[in-house]
Amino acid sequence: MDAHLNNKMKFILNIIVVATTVLLLLHTTKFSFGLQLLSCMYITVVMLRDYIIMIDLFGKPGILFLYFQLVLALAVCVWSESFFAQTYLLILIGEFTFYQSRKLSIIFTCISYVSILLGVIIYRNFPPFEQIYLILPRFIEFLAIFGISLLAKMAYQQKQVLAATNEQLQAATVELEQKAALQERTRISRDIHDSVGHTLTSALTGLQTASHAIDRNNYTIAKEMIDRTAEHIRNGLNEVRGSVHLLRDSLSERAFKSELLKLIDETKKQTGVEIKYDIDHSIPNLTPKIELTIYRALQEGLTNGIRHGSSTFFQFSLKVQPESIQFLLADNGNAPSQLIHGFGLKAMNERVEEVGGGLFITYNASTTGVTLEITIPLQSIPMERREYIG
Repeated sequence: MDAHLNNKMKFILNIIVVATTVLLLLHTTKFSFGLQLLSCMYITVVMLRDYIIMIDLFGKPGILFLYFQLVLALAVCVWSESFFAQTYLLILIGEFTFYQSRKLSIIFTCISYVSILLGVIIYRNFPPFEQIYLILPRFIEFLAIFGISLLAKMAYQQKQVLAATNEQLQAATVELEQKAALQERTRISRDIHDSVGHTLTSALTGLQTASHAIDRNNYTIAKEMIDRTAEHIRNGLNEVRGSVHLLRDSLSERAFKSELLKLIDETKKQTGVEIKYDIDHSIPNLTPKIELTIYRALQEGLTNGIRHGSSTFFQFSLKVQPESIQFLLADNGNAPSQLIHGFGLKAMNERVEEVGGGLFITYNASTTGVTLEITIPLQSIPMERREYIG
């Protein structure tokens, strides 16, 4: 139990016990030194239990101590013949019900009722039936206190459960925020890597072309390539800024297919490579996450083919299958002797896995060309006509 609530309950109940004792001694017609001593003894036992020994009422010592208090309270009730003395019993029933199980609490309540009933009957020498209303304890009051205490216990337990659940929810929220922040940082780093890598690879190829043009005294072509490279670098810089500052979740407000065609067209102009493509018109509306996965895969595949494989030709297709979207990018570059998953391939694989897809890379060290294949499952795909573009 909450320490503050426990101390507050103890203080209130102790005040009630003291006030009850004063009223009892003033009200009873059986006032005597012995009754006064017994009443003060009861108060002392309560104070000793709560502030000196500090008995744990949830355990077995608490049960024994409450039964010991019951014996004292019954003695005071029978001796004083005062209605106020029953307050001791009602408080004990409430405490026992709150701290112990329902079964034990019912037993304690019944024992309290039967004990006070027998005590009064014996003390009054079995009075006649017409005086029964004087000797029978108010059983309804006993049951009412038991019921109220039980409800209070249930309400407290529910409050504790809600508090624990709320604490777990807050911890889960913090963990989710941390995870989301980590995922966002990872996403941004992927975007920056893909954008910068593609931009620098294209710019390097463009500058090399301009350099060869200058060696041949073809300054017009050289200036055109330098201007294209400068424009491409500016576009790449804007894309990096967008990744950092806007934290965007999708490619842009333009259509997904238009973004793919723009990437292919800029790469062809900047690097001079040949890219043929086949994109289904029946591609349905995709989530921003899937669109970004496909776009970055194409960007990274072109960059790797040009930079690492010296590729001059690419064949790209994006097709709708009955239950998936099929991405295929093949080049004519030099196949690696051993495929090493750097940051770019790792980021690509992570993106594909996040949308439930699979990534496959096929190559043969004895031949040329690398094939990048991605399969992303979809639940429903409207099948329409397909048109070849290239």
